[in-house]
Amino acid sequence: MRNVLRELPKAFTLILAMIALPGSSAAARIAEIAKFDPISAYGGPIAFDVLRNGTPVGFHTVNFEKDGREVLVRSHMKLSLEMLFITLYRLDYISVSRWQDGQITGLNVSVDDNGTPFSLSAVVPTDGVGLRVQAGADTFFASQPVYPTDHWNPGVLNQNRVLNTLTGRINQVGIEQLGRETVPTERGSVEATHYAYTGDLKTEVWYDDFGRWVKMRFMGTDGSTIEYRCRRCQDAP
Repeated sequence: MRNVLRELPKAFTLILAMIALPGSSAAARIAEIAKFDPISAYGGPIAFDVLRNGTPVGFHTVNFEKDGREVLVRSHMKLSLEMLFITLYRLDYISVSRWQDGQITGLNVSVDDNGTPFSLSAVVPTDGVGLRVQAGADTFFASQPVYPTDHWNPGVLNQNRVLNTLTGRINQVGIEQLGRETVPTERGSVEATHYAYTGDLKTEVWYDDFGRWVKMRFMGTDGSTIEYRCRRCQDAP
């Protein structure tokens, strides 16, 4: 159990770090969505139950709001591993991002990783070029487009790097398409494309034919299986 607890923070770091490249007709369809509109695509907030080895340990929710020409996206993930009413590990993650014309214009992240705080912010500089990222005491510039690891935006499928919002680093990754599968949702089973992510980060993710995020799974460094199961991700027809 001690080894499991020691590795849990590393395991959960993988939850928010992934990216994909197109490799199927479904991905090609997603690639055509130059300016993905999550409000119309999802039809409202989305929510996932997070399970560890089949046991619920938390949730991940994403809310979308129109704010003038921008879309305001609020993500919240909360995880807790308990035994005999004692909390052995907890993670509280909040991300607020702003998007306009398919690109991120601002980002603020706050993380409480079992009592260890971390913050990340990003903004388009005054010259309008790239993204200035402040991660802890470090500052760097990233070229656009760049996608944070909040998963809801299928535009990430056209990229080969991602901004890891738990570490504040740009991660280089690749992807292999594993095929088509049916995924359970609140509206019944839907057809989705299954991807495996490689490179700096390794995980699996599923998107339906409308670019909606419907499932995620990865193996923690302690050998446990972490899975995201859709509780609400299909409100839009």
